[in-house]
This record gives sequence, structure tokens and C-alpha cells, in this order.
Amino acid sequence: MKYLSVRPTKRFARFDVAWFFKLHVEMFGDTWTWAGRLRKTELNIGSPVHQLEVDLHNLVADLRAWERSSMPLLEQSARLHHLAVQIHPFQNGNGRWSRMLANIWLMQHGAQPIEWPEKTIGAASEIRDYYLDAVKAADRGDIVPLLALHTQFVRG
Repeated sequence: MKYLSVRPTKRFARFDVAWFFKLHVEMFGDTWTWAGRLRKTELNIGSPVHQLEVDLHNLVADLRAWERSSMPLLEQSARLHHLAVQIHPFQNGNGRWSRMLANIWLMQHGAQPIEWPEKTIGAASEIRDYYLDAVKAADRGDIVPLLALHTQFVRG
């Protein structure tokens, strides 16, 4: 809640790789001893282990470019969300972490966060199916379904 109760400054939420790790620890440090540390095993999803940190640095560079571009802020958040979850840097918690990154990005830029229905996105449900299909579409280069979900759940 500390990132979503007030507009986070760029100093407070730096959007660099070290801060990505810190956020994961803040979210999951009470649950997993390895929170905030890159996964060390290959999975059937995500970047190869040897590529994780490089991909996170590339994500930071993408963010800086999007911030200077005319890309709409909600699209920036959807792309951030997608790339963070696609990289899948941690053993677990990547979906919640990537959704939080997107929300902090929105808040930092003066926009309302997305109010994800976490209870239904995290469990078998119709909305989870839509969400997973939207992430898979983004994997194929089609961000529109994920952007539509961001638009649907933006705090109004």
C-alpha cells in the first residue's frame, strides 16, 4: 500500500533493476526467503536464467523510451506489465509483482491504478482465463486484449 496510497516519487520508486528486486522483497519477503532474488532454474515460461538481468535492464530502457514518447500512459502500463511477467524473473509471484509495477508506474505519472480482481485472477475463473489469454496474445505481439483489461479495471 505504501506505493499506492500517495503518488510515488521517482526517487522512492526508481524503476531500475535494483528497485525491481526490492519491490519483490517488500511484497513477498514474509512469504519466501528467496524473495527479490532472480530464479536459478529454467522454467517452461520466462527468459532463460542467463538472460534475466539483461532482459530486466532492457525493460528499464524501454520504460525510459516510452516515457519520452507519445505512447499513451495506459499502454505503457500494459506493456510494462506484459514484459515483466514475460521475463518471469522470480520463481513465484511474477504476475502480482508485474501488476504492481504497472500500477506504481501509473500512479507515479499521475494516473489512477488498475484495480485487478486479485481473488479471481489468482484462481480458476472466467476473468483469469481472459487475463491469461490476453497475456498470451501480448506474447504474440498483440497488446490490445491486455490493454483492454487495463482499461476495464482502471480505478474510476
